[in-house]
This record gives sequence, structure tokens and C-alpha cells, in this order.
Amino acid sequence: MNPVPHPRLMAPAESPGDLSPGSSACFHPLALNVLRAAMARVPLCRTLSELFGVLDQSSRLLLPEARIGILLRQPDACFELVHCLPVDSESWLRELTERLIEQGRFAQALKQGASWWLTQLDETALLLRIATANRIYGVAIWVDQRIPNHLQEALGALADLAGLTLDRLQGGAESFLVPSHSDPDEANGARLGEDIAIPADQLTGLAHRAHFMRFLQQAILGRTPRLAVATLLLDIDGFHRVNRELGCETGDQVLREVALRLDGALRSQLVQDTIGIAEHDICFARTGADEFGIALARVRDPRRLAELAHHLHSHIAEGFLQHGSRLYLSVSIGLASSEGLLEATSAEVMLRNADSALKRAKITGRNKHVLYEPGWAELGSTHLRTESLLQEALRKDSFTLHFQPLFHLADRRLAGAEVLLRLTLGDGTPLPPSSFIPVAESTGQIVEIGEWVMRRTCRQIRSWDALGFPRIPLAINVSAIELSQTDLGARFRAILEQESVPVERLHLEITETAIARNEEQALANIRSLRTVGFEVWIDDFGTGYSSLKSIKNYPASGIKLDREFVKDLAEQSSADVIAGCILSMAGHLGYPVVAEGIENPEQYEFLRRNGCDIGQGFHLGRPVDRETFQALYLVDGADRSSGAPLPAEPPRPGAL
Repeated sequence: MNPVPHPRLMAPAESPGDLSPGSSACFHPLALNVLRAAMARVPLCRTLSELFGVLDQSSRLLLPEARIGILLRQPDACFELVHCLPVDSESWLRELTERLIEQGRFAQALKQGASWWLTQLDETALLLRIATANRIYGVAIWVDQRIPNHLQEALGALADLAGLTLDRLQGGAESFLVPSHSDPDEANGARLGEDIAIPADQLTGLAHRAHFMRFLQQAILGRTPRLAVATLLLDIDGFHRVNRELGCETGDQVLREVALRLDGALRSQLVQDTIGIAEHDICFARTGADEFGIALARVRDPRRLAELAHHLHSHIAEGFLQHGSRLYLSVSIGLASSEGLLEATSAEVMLRNADSALKRAKITGRNKHVLYEPGWAELGSTHLRTESLLQEALRKDSFTLHFQPLFHLADRRLAGAEVLLRLTLGDGTPLPPSSFIPVAESTGQIVEIGEWVMRRTCRQIRSWDALGFPRIPLAINVSAIELSQTDLGARFRAILEQESVPVERLHLEITETAIARNEEQALANIRSLRTVGFEVWIDDFGTGYSSLKSIKNYPASGIKLDREFVKDLAEQSSADVIAGCILSMAGHLGYPVVAEGIENPEQYEFLRRNGCDIGQGFHLGRPVDRETFQALYLVDGADRSSGAPLPAEPPRPGAL
């Protein structure tokens, strides 16, 4: 066990008039005994109540009739009265504190360590700073008819012991959260939550996850049939981009401002009066790197949780001023209520339900909220492992890009490349895209992954341009979730501007299925992208329910003929007829065609003879990493205008 440091003597005030004359540097025998007992007990204090109990007992031995108040610094830098003795003196002590602030005595105590003041009842009020060498935690106030000079140092030592104990309980954080207030509706004044020391998160000043879970569990145990318990999980959409593009220092500042903004929203009149949630029934905590949790006890009408979510969304939508410009963020919110759940439910179940709702909110893109429904099936363990793997890959930047070449079929010149995402497990085993892309789409992670792909592709374009290689376009896939977002065109344009890449160098591929998911918004986005200057290709053409409609109405640049119509060419006459009709129709409408899945010379020749413009497939070139693509198609294969033979096929990767 670490030895308890001996408390320093109370630092005298700078102004000799502030303290009573004749103060002695020696402790009175009674004071010395009281301090010895206090020093033996404070190392065992593990809660605020235990610490306050030691201070109360010690103070009573020194000043039997004194009134005592403890004020602790809160995350918003204000000081809150968290303890008073006797209990019925709370209102009087609050009024006294206001007067002490007006008279400048409170500020003097914080600055100099101590301050005296004579009350209107001719009582003496002694203010002592509760602090360590590094941090100020609060102020202790003793009020009595007379505070003898020989007790001044002893009370100062008690304040110092309190500071050391708070430092140990708090782990060095700058603020100290107040325990749950008494419920005014309960006659016995019982506290909702455990009366424990609550270490505040050092970055945001909010409660830690452990306290959040304790509060939630206590709320569940204390719920009644007429009152529900609820929890909300809020995740900042795409916050990793703030750290990556603006730096971690700015990211930390934004997190602090988001926490402060949300805290203000929870304390608003709308929440307390309109929605009917009292402030002492709310626990607001930082539960993850960019995730916040809100636990609500005694919720009268769970149907109004959606109003609370809208309220929180609106406060975040105002944006945050950073470096002279306004940064706009959004949050996804998952909500869960105890309504309809078994009596034996737990905090873990509630949090898991809110997390499931949060994932569903992210599926729709961002800035949405979803309320958990008891009928939802829980996600399987494989799904959860894959989701964690994707989150780790985003955080560690461990995705990679492969590139599959596209060639002009008429003369075999390199026409561009399709960008494909790859992910490898820690042991080197490649994870097939078919196993992680559906998970990314179901959790909403596909939006962040899509932006990662776009930025990394832009940087690869700049890198190859700097080496003087042919300025070919690269094509990336746009998911259905991205295509349903209202700001897609503006966001993609902003990325190109930030990465300094001309729009003609990045082509976009969109499937008919993705368009059909939200056709109205998808068409609006395609028009917006085309206005920006993007080339937009309809991918997997022919497999969707609206192929003819898409080629007639969609403002696309061209179509990609699905491999389903290529695989049987030169073997089945029906396949030849269908492919030939699609190529003829596209030609008459002025659409260039890229054929996918060319795997043999016969398919290649059929497509070339029937006017297919561009092709890709294993016969022409497999997806390879950037170094291999550069060596095969940019360095050695930059000039194929004379119909030179294609490069030798590289070794087959373990998984495509």
C-alpha cells in the first residue's frame, strides 16, 4: 500500500487581514489527535459518502456546532454543493455561497487557498480550497459563531486530505461528478444510484462506462409498473475522419464540445418539462471513443423518446466552430426501453438492445435514430466478429486496394482499372469480400469504408501521376446505402477537392439493385454526380428487375454487361443472341459497354466483333495489388496502341 502523504499546513492568505491574528503554526493536541484519526481512515475511503463521513466526524470533534458545506468542480467548470451538514442547512448554504461569490471570497479561496467572511448573523465563514499540487477539486466551507485560531491549520489539513482522497478516487481527472440527487418524490429521500465516487472521463468530464452501467442497473431494479427505464447510445458519424484530416488535438476538442452540447440539451426545459424527464433521473456518460450513453430512470412515456432523439439531433446540427470555419457533424442514435421486456432484464440487455438499434440507425446512413423492437433477432457471433474486424480495420487503416485492368477490346489498349477492396486477417488469411461487404452494409460501416476507398484511390491516382504513368481513370463502387444519402454529390465533390484529383479520373459504378432500393433519391444523386462531372456506370446490367427502364431513364455514362451474359458466349446460341441484342441496343442509344467476366479468347472475340467497347476478366487480367498492377500494366504495359500482346497472367491470388 502506498504511504499516505502528510497533509501540508494550511497556506495562509496573502492579505494579513483575511485571517484572524495570532494563528499558530503548531497543532492543538485535540486537533492533532483528530488529524491522526482522519489520516488513518481516509486511505480506506472508496466512496464520496465515506469521505464526507470522515470530514463530518472530524469537523464535529473540532467544531461541534459548525455548519459544513462541500462544493466540487463540475465538468462545466462550475462548483456544485454536493454535501452539507446538517442536511436541513442546504438552502441556507446555497444562499451563503451566492453571497460569497458576489463578495469575491470564493475566488480568493480558489486562488490563495483560504478566505474568511463574517456573515449577517455575526458568524464566521471559513473557506478552504480542496486541491492537490496539480488540480483544484473544490471548496470546503465551515460556518460557526467562532472558529478558534488554533483550529485553522487543522481544518486546512482536513481540506488537503480531502483533495488527496479525491485525487485517488478520481484518477487525476479535472472534474468530479456529483452523485445522484435525492428523489424529491420519495419520502425517504433514498438515492437512485449507488453513492459512490464517480471518476469523470478526463477528456469530456462525463461519467465513465462503469458508472453508467451501475446507474442503469439501479434504475432497472427500482422501476415501477407505471414508469419505464430507457437508454440511448449516440455515435458520431464518421468521427475517425476528424482525427485523420484535422488531427487528434482537434478531434479531442470536438469531442469535448459535442459532450457539452449534448449535456446542455439534456438539461433543457424541453427534456424536463415537455418530455417529463427530471435531471436527477439522467446519467450521461462517455461509453466509447466517439460514443456516448444516456441512461434514463423513471420514464413516464417511452413513446416520447423519439422527441428526445430529435432534440439531440437538432443540437448537434448547429455545427462546431473550428479554426475559423464551422464543422458540421451528425450522430446516429439507438434507443431502447424496458417497456415490454421481462422483469428480470439487466443493464447489459438494455445496452445490447440500444446497440442493436444503433446499428440499424447506421444502416440508413447517418443522422438517424431507431427504437429497438423486442421482436428483433440478435446478431449472430460470426456477424459480430466480422463487424469488430471491420471497425478495427478502419481504425488501423488496414484495408488494401486491388486493381483489375480494363482494356479497349478493339486494340487492347489499357482503358482503366476497377478498384476492389481487400481485407486480410491477422494470420495472413484473406477475407473474401462476399463475407464482409454484407456485414458492412447491414451495420452502416459501408459508408465509412466507401469514403476510405475513395480517398485512398485518389491518393493512388496522384501517386501514379507523379511517376509519369498513363493517366487512366479508376472506377470505384458506390453502395446502396451511400446512394440513398441526400448529400452524396456534395460530399464526393468535396473529397475530390480535398485530394486535388480531377473528376474525370474517378468513375463510379452503381448497380441496378442499389438504385431500386430508393429510386427517387438514387436518381437525384446520379443527376447530382453527373452535374459535378462524374462518369456513372450502371453495374451488373441485365440482372436487375428494371434493366430496360434503367437504360432508358437513368442519366448514366454507360453500362457494364453482367458476367451472366458473357459466360456462355460462343457455346450457347441463346447467349450470343441476348448479348448481341444488348450491345446493339446500347450502341443505338449511344451507351458505351464494358463487358465483365471475359475468361477465354472465344468470349473476347465475340464481344470485339459485336462492337463491345471495353472488357475485363481473368482472360485479360486478374485483380492484383498496386505494385503488381504498376509493374504489369503501367511500367511494362503503358503503350499497347499497336495491339501488342497482353502481359502474362500473374499468379492467382488466394481469394478474389
